[in-house]
Amino acid sequence: MQRVFDSHVRHLLDRYRPKTILEIGVLRGANTRCVLDWCSRNGARLTSLDPVRWEGDLPEAVKQPLSGYKYKRGQPRFDSHVIMPEPLVEAFRLGLDRYWTCLKLRSLNYFESTQAQHFDLYLIDGDHNYYTVSRELEAIHRLGKAGDVVLFNDVVGACARRDQYYDPSFIPPEYVGGRRQGVLTAIEDFLDGVSGRRLWWRVDCPYTYRLLTKRHEGLGLMERRRD
Repeated sequence: MQRVFDSHVRHLLDRYRPKTILEIGVLRGANTRCVLDWCSRNGARLTSLDPVRWEGDLPEAVKQPLSGYKYKRGQPRFDSHVIMPEPLVEAFRLGLDRYWTCLKLRSLNYFESTQAQHFDLYLIDGDHNYYTVSRELEAIHRLGKAGDVVLFNDVVGACARRDQYYDPSFIPPEYVGGRRQGVLTAIEDFLDGVSGRRLWWRVDCPYTYRLLTKRHEGLGLMERRRD
């Protein structure tokens, strides 16, 4: 999301003024660094979830991966891949970590745990497959309230209708390469599932959804209705 932070994400943060934000997917931390800067200026807190191992000048607890997790498992060119999250190193150097909680968990581990809680705004840019995104949305819906905002990356492009698995060993085998695939498919099916249906139309849907960008993998916005 970092590539659309200045053009879109910052303006949405300014508009909705969330006090608590959950970020699913950090990787190198470029977007995280931008959000933390916004939090520092607006009295907000960011919680980030990412199971990968990081290297560099970071606290050891932050660097450690989720037990048993392997980034890009099954892709030999990533066997010796090292993730150096320089924006996170800079965030610690600037003291922005005081606004940050980092949990080295997959999103579904988090939502199934006793730590799971409600957030005002969600940034979803994690495991880009139907199984994961569907269950993320079910959990957010269960914990949510009127006015909640969810931003999705990759609602356009390769991952919109085709699954990507960062570590397929964490996905039930029957869902790997399944009939329903992709981030956008998961969003559409979720919205259908929480709505009434009249012929081919959703009715009484508790959310509005719209596409914000078609470039840079596509940014989508879902908001829980207040009425």
